[in-house]
Amino acid sequence: MYIHNRYDTLQKLSLIDFAQEILLAMGDSREVVGFYPTELIIPTFGHRFMDWVLELEDGTLMNIEFQTGDLDENFLLRAAQYAINLRIVSGRHVETNTVSTGSRISSEKIALISNDFRFKPRLFFYADFDGLEKLINIQNKIKNNEALSSSDHYDLIFIPLMGNVDRVKVAFDVFKIVNNKNIFNEKEQSKIKQCQYVVADIIADGNEELLNEFMEEITMFAGFLVEREKNLVESGREEGREEGREEGRQEGMKEGRDEKSVEIAINLKNRLSDREISEVTGLPIEEVKKL
Repeated sequence: MYIHNRYDTLQKLSLIDFAQEILLAMGDSREVVGFYPTELIIPTFGHRFMDWVLELEDGTLMNIEFQTGDLDENFLLRAAQYAINLRIVSGRHVETNTVSTGSRISSEKIALISNDFRFKPRLFFYADFDGLEKLINIQNKIKNNEALSSSDHYDLIFIPLMGNVDRVKVAFDVFKIVNNKNIFNEKEQSKIKQCQYVVADIIADGNEELLNEFMEEITMFAGFLVEREKNLVESGREEGREEGREEGRQEGMKEGRDEKSVEIAINLKNRLSDREISEVTGLPIEEVKKL
């Protein structure tokens, strides 16, 4: 799989552990039985990389393409090329779905028509989903001691990107929920948090102060950070304690993020190439190869 931006990173990370939940969110109950190679060699265009290709129980190959912003004719032309060439290469029935952060009103006006060929994939938009309603439903389940489903786990990743929510506030809400070890075991937390790590980066959108606050909430190394801060404070004079606290907090968060990146990389070993893992985590490829 080829990774080209933060949204793409999030989609591919979520696909690894939540492929069936993604399909269900699209209203499709067919079972996912595997993943199909995403690289295509298209005459005159060369190598092209699709976002996702799922193998379904009925033999269908489902190409799912993710688009940041509204859909346009260039995007649809590219998706049409993927569908045609995937059909030629595989000899199988191909379906195309798109997931967009843009506007349904703008995007649904777009259709690619060439003689008697019309290509219009199924369209899905995060804004169509009521994030607040999903969050309240999950909170009520927790309050009533009901078990959360795998679909709830998936929603806890994407709720901050859905409609009808204050992104920053809701991001903190879902991060805190996933930190609850009485609800989630370590494996479940790891699967969700590796995607939330990217969601935080998307929502912060370059705001380092906000990103640091998100990381403090997401990190699984809070105990380490607290202990580090305590040691720095106790070893300095009163005048230097505030500086030591801030320095320790910043350094600790950086180390915490580095440790989290290593944890994600280890989880992705044997599922993505070293290059792709490096792109997902930001770790140097040499370091990834040593894991």
